[in-house]
Amino acid sequence: MAADPAFEAFLALSDDAVAAYADARAAALGLALPYACRPGVIENLALLRRQAATFADSAEASAAPEAFEP
Repeated sequence: MAADPAFEAFLALSDDAVAAYADARAAALGLALPYACRPGVIENLALLRRQAATFADSAEASAAPEAFEP
């Protein structure tokens, strides 16, 4: 499946790298992840990554892939 580089990078993350990704994205967007919410955010991103990988593997290649916006 053809996809943009940000989507491919997101799919290539390991579960261990999701926390660093969440912190980096929050910083890039000027957001602070509250300490109490951080574990849930990381868990949800890891689940989203696994689901996206599953759907990407099963999706038919389209003529115009959409840009990934995390």
